[in-house]
Formats: sequence, C-alpha cells, structure tokens
Amino acid sequence: MAVEATSSFLSCSSKTHFLFNLRASSSPSSWKKFTQSANFAAKNRHVCRNERPNVSCSAAAFAVQETLEKTRESVMASSAKEMMPKIDKSGRFCSPRAARELALLVVYAACLEGSDPIRLFEKRLNSRREPGYEFDKSSLLEYNHMSFGGPPVTTETVEEADELLRSDEEESAIEAEVLSAPPKLVYSKLLLRFTRKLLVAVVDKWDAHVHIIDKVVPPIWKDQPAGRILELSILHLAMSEITVVGTRHQIVINEAVDLAKRFCDGAAPRIINGCLRTFVRNLEGTANIEASKASKEVPSEV
Repeated sequence: MAVEATSSFLSCSSKTHFLFNLRASSSPSSWKKFTQSANFAAKNRHVCRNERPNVSCSAAAFAVQETLEKTRESVMASSAKEMMPKIDKSGRFCSPRAARELALLVVYAACLEGSDPIRLFEKRLNSRREPGYEFDKSSLLEYNHMSFGGPPVTTETVEEADELLRSDEEESAIEAEVLSAPPKLVYSKLLLRFTRKLLVAVVDKWDAHVHIIDKVVPPIWKDQPAGRILELSILHLAMSEITVVGTRHQIVINEAVDLAKRFCDGAAPRIINGCLRTFVRNLEGTANIEASKASKEVPSEV
C-alpha cells in the first residue's frame, strides 16, 4: 500500500515542503528458532544412525518428530506471550511500548504538519468525541505491538492469497481503529503522562540532536531527509529518552529497533541500531572526559 501526500518537514531552522511515501507490508510469522531446532535434530539423527546402527530408523524418526513438535509448541506459546499487549484492569494499554509508539506517531505527525508535538498531543488528548461514537475495547486485545513487517510473501494458490489479504485487512482495520481512537480510551493515565514526558524531552533536545543525528546517519539519509522523517523521528525519540528521561540505553535501543521493524522498511532497523550505539559511545566518552577534568580540578588536601 502506498500513500502520497504533500506536507512540511519540521527542522531546527526551516520548513521544507516534500513528497513522502508511506509503505505497509505484510507480517509473516518467523520460524527461525524452529528451523534451528529442526536442523539440530536432523544432525543428531544423522549421528545416531552412524554411531548406533542397532537403533531402528522408525524409532529415531519418531523421537525426532516428537522433539520437533514439542519445540514448535513451546515457540508458539512464547511468541504468543510476547505478542499479547499488556492491558490494565480498566481495559487500557499499560505497556511502555504503547507509550513510545504513541509518542512516535505524534512526533511524526508534528513533523508532517510543521507543528509543536506537545500541542498536537494535547489537542488530540482533549479532542471531543463525535456524537454516537463507541470504541470497541476488545480490539485492544487483538492489537499487536510486535507485528513486524517482512519480505514479500509468496502463495501457491489463489485461496492462500485471498486468506492472507483478508488477514492483512483485518489487522489494518484493528490498527486504524486503535490508533485513531481518543487516547484516553486506549492508554492508561500513567502511559499518557509518560508519553507527554517523552514529547517534552524531544522538544527540549530537538535542536541539539539535529546536529548529532547529522553526524551519525548515513549519507543517503542526509541526501533525502524528507523521505526519512519516520526514521529520524525514532532517533529523536530514542536519544531524548536516553539523555533526558534517563532510561537505560539497552532498553531504549531495543525499543527503537522494534519500532523501526514495525513502521519502517529496508535496512532502517539495522541503521538505527548502529546510529544509537554510536550516540551512546560518544555520550560515555564525553562523560569520562568531563569526569577526568573534574577530578583534576579538585584541589588536593594539604
């Protein structure tokens, strides 16, 4: 799906009109762990056949099949547990992932409109509901924060293609309903406060981080900044959370990479991971230098 629109990009000095493309891709299930387990079991079966010729092939095959089934069930259970959003007693999102996702969407929209992220957030927070509007809270249980994009999916039959398309349409409808609903119906009060805290940090550090980002991002991003607003917004959000909010950089980097996997395409997750790790190393180096200078300035006791 491609969407084209003309908007403006919010930078530290000026607003540039641009044409942007927003892409959405399907999210096929990943079976990396299951594949590794299958390869490991196949190797064990080969060793068993060579070193223990008395063991019947049928018994070995049955043992391998049983191991694979148990592995598959455990992988599916753990994946389902990780993918389930966290809901509080009031039926609203209470996971920090949801707050970071909301903050990213606000920063991205503010860049497109050329407006202030905090004002845009407050405007959306205090917007009135349309007469007769009802929000289905059951959609929150079906919404998946861990639904990542992936490579193109191939199908062998028309029925499989239709089923995949239907599944994508249902997922898109759920996302549209959740993300367009009044935030007070979707997010807990704690998450809304955390979201505002992130946005305040982004605004406070915007000008300083513009120059830092210009040094760490690849040249192709600097040549086409209007086409990388979403990726740059993720960098602003992550850097601000590290420097202002004080969240551990390991957590912030992992969250930023997951946001890039969910909303961006191509090599964006890998590039964002590298940019943030460079940013953290520079921060630590600067902190060490300042600490060294401070220790030298302290007069020694006579």
